Amino acid sequence: MTKTRAHKRRNKRRTTRRPEAGGEIRFKPRDRELVVEAMLAEQDGDIDHALGCLVRTPHRLGSSWTNQLAEMVTLGDRVEVWQWARFAVAAAQRWAGVIPSPVAAKVERDVCAGAQIALVPDAAEHSWQAVAEHGAVARTAANVLLFDELLLELFLVRVAPGLDRRGGGGQDWASTSARAYELGSVTGVELRVRDRETGEWQVVRHLGESVGLPSDALLYGRILRVPGVPEAVFADPPVVIDAAAADQLAQLPAAELHLSDRCIALGAAVRSGFRYLQTPQEYDGEPAAGVLMLMEQGLDRLAAEQFAEVQSLVAMYAVDEGSTPAYAFRAADALAHPGVEAEVRRRLVGPTYAVMWRALAHASNGLDRERFLSLAAAEPASVERSSAQPVR
Repeated sequence: MTKTRAHKRRNKRRTTRRPEAGGEIRFKPRDRELVVEAMLAEQDGDIDHALGCLVRTPHRLGSSWTNQLAEMVTLGDRVEVWQWARFAVAAAQRWAGVIPSPVAAKVERDVCAGAQIALVPDAAEHSWQAVAEHGAVARTAANVLLFDELLLELFLVRVAPGLDRRGGGGQDWASTSARAYELGSVTGVELRVRDRETGEWQVVRHLGESVGLPSDALLYGRILRVPGVPEAVFADPPVVIDAAAADQLAQLPAAELHLSDRCIALGAAVRSGFRYLQTPQEYDGEPAAGVLMLMEQGLDRLAAEQFAEVQSLVAMYAVDEGSTPAYAFRAADALAHPGVEAEVRRRLVGPTYAVMWRALAHASNGLDRERFLSLAAAEPASVERSSAQPVR
């Protein structure tokens, strides 16, 4: 049967505007204009307008960009200085990724060559792993330009001085060198890291960097000094590398390599961390009985699976409070789904759970902390008892 014009238009809209997870995103000229408009708006500090532009494009919802914008819009005047500092660096990375510079193009090409991945991913290759690998490479290339080539100073002084002020003043950020750090303990929102070269211990704000990593994994990134407690934060999500790569990177300053050779070495270091990438949870198989029951009660598959995970975290917390930072990170990820938060407020609040929610808040930042505190103060919406184990 020949498809009608209406069917063809509908199918085209579905392909262009609502790609399946992992599918290719296709931008129309107007979409690209909106992305540029969002970048200009965030450089001016107009976060509301930036988010408004971005959500009108096929840009992936749930991406780090949309999440960061949405959190800052929600927090409003409650955004802390360290968040503005991280946002300024992220905005600078996006700017560095589109500037029409031959040096920028060469840096990106060489980092990709060192990481042994294609400069432009194949149209059919949009797996979670490919997205994660290209994300790490893109941040690395942008940071070479921003920090090693001092474009961050240009961005903060000439392009986005408002972000510079809100981030606590970044006049010494561009001179911050990247280092390899060993993971230490996590207490509340404080992560102890050890400089692999100097042996010096530092305390930085924990934003989930240590969650799920084995003991031999190292973090490679730049630490910024910011107002607040703790007084330091990673400039952006650090890349994970192994010990052999860290040893190679430690030799770069003395070797005085050409920029191209340094970029290739950085790409190789980034590649060493690909084996530490954490596979996201997949829900393709038959749902468990408890999940199926939640779906029958109205939750979609994703919300039901994530609520079931929150239930399991509640039970595990009662046994192992020492894993609070990891539990907080995983619970916050699940609670970002509105349906999950609504179900949690219906089933897992009240005096029995308040202690746990306050503990998770103590190990969280920003909007996640506020959400946990709100759950701690919430009263049960019904007398229906939860199947999760109570926290004692």
